[in-house]
Amino acid sequence: MKIALIGVGSIGLRHLNNLSKLGYRDVIIFDTSKGQIFKAKKILPSVVFCNKINSIWQQLPNIVFINTPTYTHISYAIKAAHMGCHIFIEKPLSNNLKSIKRLLTIIDDKNLTTMVGCNMRYYWAIRKIKELISKKIIGKLYAAHIESGSYLPEWRKNNYRKTYSAQKIMGGGIILDGIHELDYAIWFFGKIIKQISMYGKVSKLDIDTEDVADVLLKFESGPIVNIHLDYLQHNYSRNCKIIGEKGTIIWNFSEHLVKIYSHNTKKWQLIEEPRSYNLNQMYIDEIKYFLDCVKQKRNTLNSVISASQTLRIALNIKNTKHYVT
Repeated sequence: MKIALIGVGSIGLRHLNNLSKLGYRDVIIFDTSKGQIFKAKKILPSVVFCNKINSIWQQLPNIVFINTPTYTHISYAIKAAHMGCHIFIEKPLSNNLKSIKRLLTIIDDKNLTTMVGCNMRYYWAIRKIKELISKKIIGKLYAAHIESGSYLPEWRKNNYRKTYSAQKIMGGGIILDGIHELDYAIWFFGKIIKQISMYGKVSKLDIDTEDVADVLLKFESGPIVNIHLDYLQHNYSRNCKIIGEKGTIIWNFSEHLVKIYSHNTKKWQLIEEPRSYNLNQMYIDEIKYFLDCVKQKRNTLNSVISASQTLRIALNIKNTKHYVT
C-alpha cells in the first residue's frame, strides 16, 4: 500500500511519524519547504520526496493524506479522487462549499473511502463522554457548554501572522480552525435545528480573521448548546459541561479526568485519564481507524459527505450579518 502525504508541516510530520510507527514504509511526500523535507527524512529515511505535485500522481499512490492550508484541500482531493486514491483530509474540509459536490460525485463513482480528520473524536475523554451519553447515564439532555480557547501567537509559534489561521484568504479564523468543538457537539447530540451566532475580531492580534466566536445551537434531540471559541486566552482552556435530567458531566482538559454528578446520590464520580496516556495516541487511533476502513472497503464515520454537512453549519455561523467589532 503506497501512501502519499501532500504537505508535511506540523500535522503532516505527525502523520508521517505515526504511519512509520504503524509499520508503513512505502511513503511519498510533497512539500515546498526544504526544512520540512529534512525533518521528514529524519523520521522515515526511506521516504520518497517529490519536488513537484505532479510527481506525486506519477507515483500512483493508493492513499493520499492532504495536510495543506484549508483553501487548497478540495483541489488536491479532486485530483486524488480522479486518480482513484482513498483520501484523508485534515480538518476543516474546506473554507467554502465550492466544488464539494463535484468531489462527492467522483468519490461515489470510484467507491473511495474518505475521512476528514477530527482527532478530538479519538481523545479518551471525548470518547468516554460519547459513551456516557449513549448509555443515558445522565438521562435526557437539557443543555451544554463547550469551550476552546488559546492564544494564537503561542499556538502557532513560528510567526503566527503567516499561518493560515491568521489569513482569511487561506481559510483561517477561529470558527473553522476550532471546528473540532462543533464536530464533536454534532457527534454527541445529532441534528441541529436552529443556530444563533456572534463573532468578530476584538483583539490587537495582527490577523484579518475573527478571533472570537460564540454560538448557540438547538438540537433536534433536545439540548441547547453554547460553543465558545477564541484565539485570545493565554491560559489554554478546553472544556465541556453537559446538563441532564439525572446529573451533569464535566470535562476539563487540564484536569485529565471526566466528572459525573448524580442527582440521586448527590456525589461526584471521577473517571481518570488512563495511566501513561500520550496525547499522540488519538492521532494514531484516528489514522489506524481510517486505514482499517480502507482495507475493509467501508466508509468512515466522518467521510467527506458527513464533514461537508458540518462545514455548511460552520459557514452559516460565519455569515457576515453576525460579525461584530
